[in-house]
Amino acid sequence: MFKLFLSIKADFIKMKNTPFYWFHICVPIIGIVISLGWYSFAHKNDAVGTTGMYLQTISMFFPLLIGIICPMVIEQEAGAGRFKEMLGGFYGKQLSLISKILMLPFSGFISIVIAVGGFFIAFQFILHQNLLPATFYGYIILIIFGSQIFLYLFHVWLSFLWGPGASIGIGIFETLISALMHTGLGEGTWQWIPCGWGMRFSDYFFGKLYVLHQSLSKFPDFIQGVKNSIIFTIIFGIVLIIWFNYYEGRKEI
Repeated sequence: MFKLFLSIKADFIKMKNTPFYWFHICVPIIGIVISLGWYSFAHKNDAVGTTGMYLQTISMFFPLLIGIICPMVIEQEAGAGRFKEMLGGFYGKQLSLISKILMLPFSGFISIVIAVGGFFIAFQFILHQNLLPATFYGYIILIIFGSQIFLYLFHVWLSFLWGPGASIGIGIFETLISALMHTGLGEGTWQWIPCGWGMRFSDYFFGKLYVLHQSLSKFPDFIQGVKNSIIFTIIFGIVLIIWFNYYEGRKEI
């Protein structure tokens, strides 16, 4: 456990001179400023609707952000010795991978806390328009974060196998699919498509389970989506660790 802690600490230090930290801090802040600025200047009165739209936007663009961040971390290893440190370094091959797949979601969680928590603070104490309790935002943070863990694992695998081009390209595609999954085209299929989980989970919690108290006729779909997200994430995480045991780097590097 102590070696894992040291490995995670080393991974964070490696990203010190990269855009990694700025990306996790500045992007959420920019999103907050744009959303609240639009609300203020557009003279909208639908505070609850604005909150829902903001949360949906975060969920929709998160796959793209993951697609950018994951290769940023993996390419640092590729450029610092062609993965030699990860494949045969002091901390061991498996421990180095586990360190990465813990570090990335943890950083994403902090970014979500900034994005959602910052929105709540600004909406509550600056614009004085917030109508939802702090507990709601706490639940939403956990929902959005939990629904994205599979994508972190998936994009780590893409980054190892094919590099940043594949990860970013798939991230763009996933963001587009995420938007489609929020429409009628996603009915009956979104539960099986990981990039659609974030928007659907936050939408069900926001609109059907918490705020608007709409019909719960589609609640079984929500439960199926939750089950799939847990099962898929666990299975892919195990497969990724086993696969990495045989990984020897990219041939083109």
